[in-house]
Amino acid sequence: MEKRIDDSRIHEGHRSRMLAKLATHGQHIFDTYELLEMLLYRVIPYKDTNPISKNLLYAFDGLEGVLSASPKELTEVRGIGECTAQYISAIGEISSLLGAEVISDEKIIFSDYEEVGRYFYEYFKGAERCRVVALFLDSSMRLIELKPMYDLDYESGGVKAKPFIDEAVKNHASVVITAHNHPFGPLYPTQGDRATNAMLTEAMNMAGIVHAEHYIVSGEYFVGIGSLKTFGVKLSQMPKVSCFLNSRGDREGKPHRAEQQSDEENARFVTKKNLRDRDFLAKLLSYSAESDPVACADKLLTKYMTVENILTAGLKELSLSVDERTALYLKLLAFITSRRRTDLFAFGKKHSQAEIAEYLKALYIGESVEKIYILTLDEKDRVTGCELLGVGTVNASDVLPRKAIEAAIAASASAVCLAHNHPFGTTNPSGDDLVLTQVFASLFTSCEIELREHFIVAGQLCDSITL
Repeated sequence: MEKRIDDSRIHEGHRSRMLAKLATHGQHIFDTYELLEMLLYRVIPYKDTNPISKNLLYAFDGLEGVLSASPKELTEVRGIGECTAQYISAIGEISSLLGAEVISDEKIIFSDYEEVGRYFYEYFKGAERCRVVALFLDSSMRLIELKPMYDLDYESGGVKAKPFIDEAVKNHASVVITAHNHPFGPLYPTQGDRATNAMLTEAMNMAGIVHAEHYIVSGEYFVGIGSLKTFGVKLSQMPKVSCFLNSRGDREGKPHRAEQQSDEENARFVTKKNLRDRDFLAKLLSYSAESDPVACADKLLTKYMTVENILTAGLKELSLSVDERTALYLKLLAFITSRRRTDLFAFGKKHSQAEIAEYLKALYIGESVEKIYILTLDEKDRVTGCELLGVGTVNASDVLPRKAIEAAIAASASAVCLAHNHPFGTTNPSGDDLVLTQVFASLFTSCEIELREHFIVAGQLCDSITL
């Protein structure tokens, strides 16, 4: 007797397998239609979304067309109802939120030593890697921006003063409060922490910027390690800064346990300019399993400040703030936004430096780890390919130069560009970045291949190392 496949069971478990692969491997093992297929799981629970995804991409000539289409145009595709059309249209709005600065329109003022410590505790809660962040404030201690500065140990020697000063000048900040975490202890500062802190304080002091405090957060505790007691500016003209410094009293250097803040207390750090982001994010979260999408959006923006920072956070880190299903959904939103832009980049064509930079910024959307890529160019300066060389810090593997040469030779490249990202840092090159660039330049020269650029991407910023 001929055996027949049970059609009702052929796709059993398909969705969970697809999402499990996404969580494990990221976006790069999937075609564009598969990413769109998974996004449609949220609004089409009982149909096979694979053919619907392909129909959408065909009807609108690619992902950019799908995400730019109006809800009315989307409903003309078979399988797309009004709710699904509104959902797809909302996803298309994400790109407009990337790269936006967070500047408060209302007076959110930090006036107390312990209040700032609790704020940093909420930010670092559950983090499994070391990170250096900074609060930039005006002379009235009004919040201008919270910015991740480095993804490394404070005492590593890699923390430099220039990015802090550059950011303060750009945002017209008079005061900077910095912090870093010890994910697995100890709470107390090391000798290296103190040395770095003294260097930052002195450099900012010379630039006329008050480095008011540095916090260390470990577990449920935080401690301030202090700053210089004298400043190159007149604190008498900054009463709010004096109020903050006086609030330290004899508490500086003593550990404090951070008390859990209420949702109302946390929500006050969602600024007016962030309300647009909050409402938009809540609308997208309404399609997830979150029972209260507005509260969830407030919670995420309180911690990450911008939609861009949320999309860049790692899956495990997001899972500490939301359930695992919602965290994966947020990463999928990041990946589809990335793919929307990278799909527009044509290989086999000559591109300007600016066009390549835009492609690379899109390529790194949603990435929370450092990755290095090589772009190959032919004798007519046409970009012929882009290949991942390694994951981790750019100096972490001896195999990178060999893989780079193999990729360039396989593509018959006349020239190449390198690119890597600083997920939570700046575009300023580290010492290791500069050394590696010289190593690669010499290596390619010996093979009669020109190294044109070494791009560094940080969020929606892109710079290159001068060769």
